[in-house]
Amino acid sequence: MTVPSTRRSLPLLVLSATLLGMAPASAEDGVRFLDPLTDEPIEFEYRPDQEITPAVEKMHATGENAYLGEEQAILDGEATYKKLCQACHMPDGSGRIGPSLIDDQHKYERTGSQKGMFEIVYVGGAGAMQAFGRRIDQDEILKVLAYVETLKQARKAGSGAGRARARAVSGSRPD
Repeated sequence: MTVPSTRRSLPLLVLSATLLGMAPASAEDGVRFLDPLTDEPIEFEYRPDQEITPAVEKMHATGENAYLGEEQAILDGEATYKKLCQACHMPDGSGRIGPSLIDDQHKYERTGSQKGMFEIVYVGGAGAMQAFGRRIDQDEILKVLAYVETLKQARKAGSGAGRARARAVSGSRPD
């Protein structure tokens, strides 16, 4: 009986995993974005005329939001959030029709990450959550997510200092 050598079986294993869709994406392929409801790959075909900014390129390559902590991006994201998001998710992100965006309970586990939140905002989700990728550019989505992160931080801080910091970043007045 002959035991296959690792040299010969490793390429076969990699090929099999690739054919089955189990191989992880390499850095040059970027991050794999999946529809939160179907787990089908997301085709970034909405709004084909939009500018793909360096921040969007970073999200596609790494799954990381380049706008986290960037003051102007957060202010821009707040304006979009107020216009498109707060009716369902409340001004503080605590949720009404839509779920809370500031706690650690997620219907879909991966929506606890910037990548996962980007996926659900881009293609939509269950219930009333529409595909905002049809309405706003990917760059705007990233800015909204950066703003939502400040709401999470303020909730976690739970103190006057945390709320003051969130107000300072967002330009809001005290209650």
